[in-house]
Amino acid sequence: MAQYVEKIRVPVRVSQPGCAPVDGYLSLGPQAEFHPGPETILERLNAPDRVVPFQRGDDEQILLLNRRDIEWVAADPAVSSTLVCPPNYTVTAEEDVRLRLMGGGVLEGRVQMELPEEMNRASDFMNGREDFFPLLTPFGVLIVNKQRVSSFELSKPSPAPPESEPVASSKGKRKK
Repeated sequence: MAQYVEKIRVPVRVSQPGCAPVDGYLSLGPQAEFHPGPETILERLNAPDRVVPFQRGDDEQILLLNRRDIEWVAADPAVSSTLVCPPNYTVTAEEDVRLRLMGGGVLEGRVQMELPEEMNRASDFMNGREDFFPLLTPFGVLIVNKQRVSSFELSKPSPAPPESEPVASSKGKRKK
């Protein structure tokens, strides 16, 4: 017989294309896979599952939301930040951006990126393997789905990559 795992219910607002945002609850695991403590919203949305169980707040109906069709998720302001992003999420770069979503919406805020040492551009981040990322807005943190972003406008150009040894140089080469 399957064992029931007690989940942590977290109040959130979910946006899907063509629909008004809906208030309800996501359920998080009591133990995260890669750090001590409970699973976070960011981890739940980046899990390999195709659907995310969501309990609608107004009628308590359980919906199975396809991760691809979630535009963004916002935690209720009362939710601890430790349940939004994992403590091991290391911000290595930040960019002020304006995002246009495939559903027509526009979001503005600051993207906090976690990138390997050799990468520092927003394009590197958007091409990364994780589907969802945090966007700091004046209204709080939104967890945004990269697959629902149609354009990503930077307020200024990304910084140049760190200096490294040139791969090839024309100096010192003999002419044939």
